[in-house]
Amino acid sequence: MNGKKKTYKRNGDDWMKKKNVYIPSLEAEDIYCNMFRGYDIELDYCGMLPYSLELMKLRKEGLKVKTNNKTGKLVSKDVINVKFKRKVKSGFIILEHKNNKLTQLNKEYAFLIDRDNLTDIEIKKKESLEKSIDLLEKSIDNFKEELSDKEFCINWEEVKNDELRKKLYTEGFTLTEINKKTGEVIKTNYIVYKRSSAKSRTGQCLFIKKDLYNNMIAWSRMGLDFSKGEYDLASLLAYESLVSSALEDIIEINPDNILLVDDIESVFEWDCNVVRQNEESGCLDSFPETYKVKNSLFDGETILDVKYFTSEGNHSMQLLRNHMFKSASFACHIEKFMRDKAEELGIDFDTWELKNMFNEPILAKDVHMICTPTSLKALKFYKIFEEDKFLGQKKMWNHWKQTVKNEGNIFGICKHEKESKRGTDEEGNVLQQTSYQMLNSINFTTEDIEGITKFERDYINNLKNDDDKFIEHLITTADNNNSNMMMADLAKHNNNFMSTPVFKNFRKGIISKYVKRVKKGKVRLNGDYCVLLGNPMEYLLHAIGRWKKEDGCLLLFDNQISTTLFDYDKELVCMRNPHTSPSNIYIGSNTEVEFINKYFNLTKNIVCVNAINYPCQDIWSSADYDSDSIVIFDNIAMTERCKEMFGKYKPCINDIKNSDGSTLKPINYKVNFENMYKIDNQLSTSQKNIGLCVNDAQLVMSAYYDLLNTGDKQDKLQELLKKVDVATVLSTVCIDLAKKMYPIDLETEINNITNVQLTKVGKPMFFKYISQSKTISRRVEPYKCSMDNLYNVMSTLPRANERKDVSLLSLLKKLNPSKADRKQEQKIFDYVNEMCKKINQIESESSNNKDDDEEKKEKYRKIDSVIKYYHNYISRSTVKPDTMYGIMYHMVKNNKSDITVKLLNALHKTQREVFIDVFNRRRNIISIKSTTHLKTTQKQTHEHQLIQGA
Repeated sequence: MNGKKKTYKRNGDDWMKKKNVYIPSLEAEDIYCNMFRGYDIELDYCGMLPYSLELMKLRKEGLKVKTNNKTGKLVSKDVINVKFKRKVKSGFIILEHKNNKLTQLNKEYAFLIDRDNLTDIEIKKKESLEKSIDLLEKSIDNFKEELSDKEFCINWEEVKNDELRKKLYTEGFTLTEINKKTGEVIKTNYIVYKRSSAKSRTGQCLFIKKDLYNNMIAWSRMGLDFSKGEYDLASLLAYESLVSSALEDIIEINPDNILLVDDIESVFEWDCNVVRQNEESGCLDSFPETYKVKNSLFDGETILDVKYFTSEGNHSMQLLRNHMFKSASFACHIEKFMRDKAEELGIDFDTWELKNMFNEPILAKDVHMICTPTSLKALKFYKIFEEDKFLGQKKMWNHWKQTVKNEGNIFGICKHEKESKRGTDEEGNVLQQTSYQMLNSINFTTEDIEGITKFERDYINNLKNDDDKFIEHLITTADNNNSNMMMADLAKHNNNFMSTPVFKNFRKGIISKYVKRVKKGKVRLNGDYCVLLGNPMEYLLHAIGRWKKEDGCLLLFDNQISTTLFDYDKELVCMRNPHTSPSNIYIGSNTEVEFINKYFNLTKNIVCVNAINYPCQDIWSSADYDSDSIVIFDNIAMTERCKEMFGKYKPCINDIKNSDGSTLKPINYKVNFENMYKIDNQLSTSQKNIGLCVNDAQLVMSAYYDLLNTGDKQDKLQELLKKVDVATVLSTVCIDLAKKMYPIDLETEINNITNVQLTKVGKPMFFKYISQSKTISRRVEPYKCSMDNLYNVMSTLPRANERKDVSLLSLLKKLNPSKADRKQEQKIFDYVNEMCKKINQIESESSNNKDDDEEKKEKYRKIDSVIKYYHNYISRSTVKPDTMYGIMYHMVKNNKSDITVKLLNALHKTQREVFIDVFNRRRNIISIKSTTHLKTTQKQTHEHQLIQGA
């Protein structure tokens, strides 16, 4: 089945196997308390095993999966995601806290019972207090008895995070549950397993049911024996998790059709800012010098024949996964290229024999894929077979091929290049958003900012005053967890609904959230993300032995790029995340190349670049080609500013060495649970450190531009830039920690970034939107930097036009509330109240880290499960029109504003037809009184010119 994707039919068990399986995601603290303090534990299925090669194997090994009847999700508790965010608190601290709370509750209780004529609300509060006091007293009594037992008392001492991690990693854990229906006590043993691919930098880890461990870990490691000797365990932990990546689809590729060729490096000298330890201070510092740059030309890049891609041609990059294999494959007419070269060289195509890196023959006509050792991570562990690298890698290559064949030649497709989901402008140009790091690294004036935010400010003005535009925004941003579609449906059914207080407040909240998003640096400009494809012609010629690095560039030269996203012969701004400083700015000269058009089938979201004798990889902070992307913008204001800076700020080089001055190499460990703990314990701080590093860099970057633009203390500029250089390198160090250990103290180095005398005490104004601190608003002041210019421009937006209030009840049909089913009505109110409380609790317990995508996904899953759970109960009821009217009537009369939107949304999702029909249908034009007008100013004329130029 070469070149064909294997797809599952959407019926029966085969389709179910393509679905994700949700697993418990628990705090290690809660697990400890369940084991040693007898606490009950609630299995919240907000973790996830995505459809992946890993999940396929787990199901073959007997993973127990069931369907949750309330949410419809597939769930399993055979694998548990464990987080290590909280330490285990001392029992004495808990006891003191409970006593204090009990005292406070008693005071409130006494205050309430001394009053006469208690309201319904006060009676409920009194009953709630009595219940809380009763539970606390019982808990404290039991707690005191437990503390009297000296042997048990040890389990009530404080346990710090690292101690807790070590205990669970080295000893495993046993969860104790009680079946609520039968009262049966269920105990399950778990062993530390691996990191999930998505959580490789968060310090979280998967634990697996004990009886599944041996077969699964052997499969993950391709049956290789790591019990003898020492290995690069940090890399092994990262690479064995590649099979866990979420898949879009699977494809079959016979390894016998893979041509494995040597990696090639381009080595050249360039003026750089080299970051290494300062011998005097012992901390990292930046040194300007001519440095020998090394670019791995085809790092993580695979060329794959076009027949392995969809016939629709809607994508040309497939990120492939297999055992210790990770590579971005690009669509190429390999056979056509081989035939053309054979004809050119006077060789018979059918008998033309090529050699791989191990001197093994393969016919040119049989080559479907070309890749290098940087894609096949298994080759790093060649010493399992032989000390000699060539012999060891050759045996590992053949072992890997046989492993893949034994499993049906299946490769997972993780992702492909995608077009922007940020919409288009009025001319149909694709839009993509910037980041605050990108904007703040460029020295934009206020007029520049007014120009590049013209689209966003017009968009926000339309959200405020154009009803159709706002409804369109609601529809395009609707999801299962928000109320956007309900609001849009009601507004389309009766447009007077848009004048009700509930809709006006909702609209105000949506717009406020959007403005905050823009103030965070999320500004949409003409542009999109493109996946990097490095030196494709040289790659093909190298594969057939017709190009050597001494031959130099053949297609693209220096900073030339080639993409169909924009017209050729244009200079474009190219940026990659992480983006920290002006040294990350890149101007690409878009160039048409006949060879690429002839042999590669590329979409507009692929960009070909050159790394031969040019430091693009270091400019983009250690970019490679395993699906790394750059965002390309075509905006005149941005391009002109970046052209002034491009080349002026040198690329930053990571030259961190060991304490003895030797080149940094992987640290080898014995492969066991204790060493796994050591590595993950260090890794657990990386996500936090990435955020700290980026924000500290932007503080120093802001100070740099503030001094540059005010002309004050110019001698400080170079000192500030050196700090930014260090931050640029550290941001990549934090990311690399998943597979590499560095001999530095990250927190010390990050603190040292801001260890420079700044001219201002406060932080920039825009920190109000990027800082995790709750008190940041009291510690900011204006800076003359791009992001504060953005803050100022977006803080002076015109107000919305006024609109007279319309009562929600006036929009309802005149039904009879006395005929309503009051029991059913109250039950729905109770369900929604409970749902809102649980959602609020999830929000309050969620991480403050706004940049932690995995935490956001977990929170979303938790809220999604809660919503589905309660909507499931409400959907079981058949609500009649009179009852629906009664719900609306009492919602307004009893002023249930705290749950109004979620109540309306619940009814819309579960009783849509009756819910919509209880409102009168009305599409008359609403009279809007204009109170503010945009005035044409000189600045607006300037910004219009900038946008026209863009």
